[in-house]
Amino acid sequence: MAGYKKGKLVAEGKTKKIWENKNDRKTVIVEYKDDITAFNDPKFTKKFKSKGKSSNHTTCRVFELLAKAGIPTAYLEQISDMEFAAEKCEMILLEAVSRRYAFGSYLKRNPQFAAPVGKPPVYFRKLVNELFIKSTKGKLVIGGETLVKGLTMEQDDPLILDPFQKKWKLMFPKIPIWDPKSDLKRTVERKKVLLGDSKRLEIIDEIMRKTFLVLEGAFSQKKFRLIDMKIEFGITEKGKLVVADVIDNDSWRLRDTEWKEFSKQAFRDGEALGEVEFKYGVVSDLVSDFPNIPSQALVLWTGSEKDEMPEVPEIPGILMIKKVISGHKKTSFCLDELKKLEREFPGGGVIIAKVGMSNGLGPILATHTHWPVISIPASAKSFPDDVWSALRMPSDVPMALIEKDSNAVDFALNILAKKNPILYMNRRYKIEQLDTDTN
Repeated sequence: MAGYKKGKLVAEGKTKKIWENKNDRKTVIVEYKDDITAFNDPKFTKKFKSKGKSSNHTTCRVFELLAKAGIPTAYLEQISDMEFAAEKCEMILLEAVSRRYAFGSYLKRNPQFAAPVGKPPVYFRKLVNELFIKSTKGKLVIGGETLVKGLTMEQDDPLILDPFQKKWKLMFPKIPIWDPKSDLKRTVERKKVLLGDSKRLEIIDEIMRKTFLVLEGAFSQKKFRLIDMKIEFGITEKGKLVVADVIDNDSWRLRDTEWKEFSKQAFRDGEALGEVEFKYGVVSDLVSDFPNIPSQALVLWTGSEKDEMPEVPEIPGILMIKKVISGHKKTSFCLDELKKLEREFPGGGVIIAKVGMSNGLGPILATHTHWPVISIPASAKSFPDDVWSALRMPSDVPMALIEKDSNAVDFALNILAKKNPILYMNRRYKIEQLDTDTN
């Protein structure tokens, strides 16, 4: 593209190169290589011809979904099969890992979470977030200052025991926490790693959770389980904290309904390179429509102008529609409007019907649509007996009854979240913040 021209090579890693953009020094060009690596050991590095293309496609579609979800990223746009453009960042030297299941190094540090043979892995109701220092050849150097040194290859990328402490205690990443050898006898100041702003930690934790959740919601629609994932952060020239680097099939563990691995873990486990290449292609195809949020309707329907509408937040992909039509007095008109909704929203929707005495609207709608219908008895506080007209339903009238507006809205959003990963992220994040238990 005309807006991008490679300048000098800024950095080169195991799987990508980062180039200066001659046309805009505030942006960089990230170019993928066809290398796949394992165990931080060069002798395990291999190549397959579609690796860079699959990884670039995956990263770009993932970042586009994150942008729609309101998650700040350095990503700008895809510029070729092997390249994308991003804002220039100063990287925070952390690997941020979110876990839904107990796998990998987590089990080595916490063997008590190992599942019995033949049983599924331990599932965390609330995501477990962990931070690791991103060390290189046994050192952590920031701004020319060596903060950590002398780590062995096995000790590289040490775990931060408690990230919310001002001084971080570093631990061996792959042996049990209670083992005396796990303590690396090294500490580092949180503020220095976070580039001068300790308050960034709370934001990092929130972004980690929301990033995982929106991808978990998207992959679940494809019948895949996101097991865990790693992301990295950077600071833009304007001082904004963003998700940076890449998020591709090297960044997570991803399994299908039969627990078959489709990520880089398959390569680590020794699968044939041809099978690994096939799986990278499958994942690249899976994420192709991630940025395309399906259009769904949340219909707020009352029988009278006197019935106040519930308040609903604005959500990408969800169109709020308000209707005031009496089920008793304009039954045929109600059914005509119902047909229009079903025609206009093939992605489906949910109807919240809020009416007072002798609720005819909710049951009529529920009888004539496959969309879920939730009824709110508007006059319940003043006339409790009115609830019975919406509670005792005959057969083939599948209507839910919820008295409180906010609960009815949350119930509707939970239903719509099955097809909307951004809404899934919002709802699940709110739910998990209420849960102090992590398993």
